[in-house]
Amino acid sequence: MAKRKRDYKAEYRRRIERGLSKGQTRSQARGHPRSGEGHASRRGSTPRYDRRLEEGLKEMRRGKSLKAAAKSAHVAPERLRKYAAQTGVVQKERSRWVVKNDRRSRELQIFSGGRALTIVVPGYAEAELIGRYMSAVGEFLRTNNASNLRPFVGEQVADVNGRTYLLETRPNLLYRLHALGVEPFEQVYRIVS
Repeated sequence: MAKRKRDYKAEYRRRIERGLSKGQTRSQARGHPRSGEGHASRRGSTPRYDRRLEEGLKEMRRGKSLKAAAKSAHVAPERLRKYAAQTGVVQKERSRWVVKNDRRSRELQIFSGGRALTIVVPGYAEAELIGRYMSAVGEFLRTNNASNLRPFVGEQVADVNGRTYLLETRPNLLYRLHALGVEPFEQVYRIVS
């Protein structure tokens, strides 16, 4: 039995009509929006986490230009620009891409109350504090120098639900938690949204 021949012209016409009825422009309806117009579908609007592209964003936070950050992350500048714009982390100011407040949620591991916990924090500032804390804990465990933990005595972090956690700085508890074989920081840190 012969395969039925598709009527591409009719399919395309229906696609355009369906898009126009939803209030989209003709270019959006056909799947190729003009610059400044959003895509018709939600698919692809939030980019997937990419470690190399996040390295590029980190370099931009440190003051590098988009082109230099892309080069250090070994990605094309166009790819980094698109990723940064889609995540909503950067904006263009006077012909230069500038990193603004990064409010994406991140899942991180902390030590609090004598336990290892995985929490979701709301933004870069909190994640950066936890990163410095976990780095200090790792340095303490390697060198047995408790002075690495002093900056974090009494420090608290809040999760996305507003619950606060006191960062663990008691050496004996940190040794005990380390002996339990807690996952390394790199395996737990990830951007959730």
